[in-house]
Amino acid sequence: MGRILTAVGLVAVTLLSASCSRKATVESGPAVSTPETTARGTVRRLGSEAAVRTVIQGEESMVVVGDYESEIARAAGAEVWVSGTPVSSDYGPAIRVSEYRILSVDGDVPLVGILAEDASGFFITKDDGSTVRLDVNERLAGQLGAKIWVVLGADRVTVSRYGILRD
Repeated sequence: MGRILTAVGLVAVTLLSASCSRKATVESGPAVSTPETTARGTVRRLGSEAAVRTVIQGEESMVVVGDYESEIARAAGAEVWVSGTPVSSDYGPAIRVSEYRILSVDGDVPLVGILAEDASGFFITKDDGSTVRLDVNERLAGQLGAKIWVVLGADRVTVSRYGILRD
């Protein structure tokens, strides 16, 4: 009986030490994504001709990078809100913009969307799919299909000022 207990004990110790000597397996969970950040401020173009960059100047200045950089650059002087992923740049904190809104142009709230025309005249299609009829000048009429911002006059139809964000 003693031999059996010794044999059982020896097997148990062998199994225990074998299980302790195994390498630990670390299972990874879902990928951790970088949280989105937001910024609000005035769009500025800074630097010299060789290294011009678009910056949102607010509580903290942030360099704009990514697909929307050229659109935001065309809104220089406007107050904007941006959302995106924080990244680093040679010029300090930066944001890879995934969404933006133009909040004001010289204190006026603009409409932003794609310029189109139908049998009734010109209109802008906003991001939410709604449309607003416009009375445009000849120069703006030549920009069909462009993404634009417009500030309307008192009649809420006549375009008093505009900018082209994307041709």
